[in-house]
Amino acid sequence: MATNKVIKYLLFTFNLLFFIGGCILLTLSVHIRLNKADYQVTDELLPGVNLLMFVGAVTMIFGFLGFCGSILENRRLLGMFFVGLLLMFLMLLAVGVFGAIARTPAAQALVKENMQQLLPLSNQTKEVQESYQAVERSGFCCGLFDGHLDWGNSTAVPDSCNCTDTSRNCTELDGREVYSTPCVTYIMTWMDRASDTLIGSAVTFGILMILGMILSQVLMRQIVCEKGII
Repeated sequence: MATNKVIKYLLFTFNLLFFIGGCILLTLSVHIRLNKADYQVTDELLPGVNLLMFVGAVTMIFGFLGFCGSILENRRLLGMFFVGLLLMFLMLLAVGVFGAIARTPAAQALVKENMQQLLPLSNQTKEVQESYQAVERSGFCCGLFDGHLDWGNSTAVPDSCNCTDTSRNCTELDGREVYSTPCVTYIMTWMDRASDTLIGSAVTFGILMILGMILSQVLMRQIVCEKGII
């Protein structure tokens, strides 16, 4: 059947791209997870990153199932592929909802409240301090809400607060220039961008999954008609 061949190779191509997309998604998610300080990933965003890692891994698996099912014209593999896509679609909806919730004033207020509990930053663990120092370097800022005061005392203010860009707002502290702009605005802006990325990824992969489910169902029905299987 000519149409069967067209659908078959469309689904074959789709699953090849789907498998590659899963590899890319998994690789990027793992990279962000392992380098969360560099990407300013807060504890509130980690569940979304972990979910993307899981979705990427599962996408690879079911992409392979759909690949084999379309080539072999195997109804069971195609059925597993359809169910897998449906489950992943529901998970991506969760990612999109998570991204949308992260943009709400209530969620951002909760993040700020959690950051308030970290003050003074000099009393935190070395890992937490290094995470915020990385934020200060990339955001050209110092502290969270009140600039260098958030570190407790002047001797505890790290070199990451040093004003290396004279075009930024700076202030003098014990004979050195430090950034006067707190990092909370930078962090909130980054969270908005991360939320947009989560929503965009969910929408893009969701559309692809709907297309894959439609193609798999069409091919399964044509296999039934062609082979007379009920």
